[in-house]
Amino acid sequence: MVQSSADKKLPLLNKIPDPLKTLINKIRDEHYSELYEPEADETACLDDALNDILNVFQNQGKTLCHLRYVWVALILALVVEPTVEFYQPQNDFTKSTLELIERWIFSQIDSDLSSKQLHFELQHEIESWDEILSEPINPAQKGGIANFQIISESKDVFKNAIRALEREQAKEATLQILRDCLAGYAISPGSSGRRDLFEWWLLEVVPASWYLLSPRALYVGEGVENPEEFQIERIKKLQEISSQVRSIFTKNSST
Repeated sequence: MVQSSADKKLPLLNKIPDPLKTLINKIRDEHYSELYEPEADETACLDDALNDILNVFQNQGKTLCHLRYVWVALILALVVEPTVEFYQPQNDFTKSTLELIERWIFSQIDSDLSSKQLHFELQHEIESWDEILSEPINPAQKGGIANFQIISESKDVFKNAIRALEREQAKEATLQILRDCLAGYAISPGSSGRRDLFEWWLLEVVPASWYLLSPRALYVGEGVENPEEFQIERIKKLQEISSQVRSIFTKNSST
């Protein structure tokens, strides 16, 4: 289920640069076999579409490009978190990963926080969490073979969100997150609703990530007990981070 405004007015979509807007409209007009669309004629490749969007993110400097990749990773990790909690209620990595991403974002843009010691500590945490998230899953202990792909791909989103913090790996890590979410089972356990999920990402997440803002709505996967509360809490969190980011940018530009 998705609570977005894909077919209504999209203020952010109207404000993004024309080349990105043109690309989004072109990609939206295509149909993809990876999304289980019967209209797909094999001429459009989902991976190509994802790569084209991520390549456009590179047009305004390495730091901003990297932040946009991490922003995509952050939004999707927030959406995937309920999947992990449903299948692995004993997990201890989702909230810690999200907190680490938040601290990393501020360390990259706030000169008052930047220090060799802080970067060393963050790097140590990144490496530690990468090892933890790389531990193999025992399907016999995690709900059986039937749920193995869901568990594996939802956990993979968090592993790649950590990888995205490394500039050299950011694009490939973000691409893998998108594969796990849009064509995989990290958010949706079946083939139905794939197009809605894809359009939410394309029309809400991409423009929001361009400006480091929150989408107006989040995709709600199965297993979320209170969709309204889920929306409110996570959008509020993204808005808080975005507000702080913009405040830091303003402070830096004035000094």
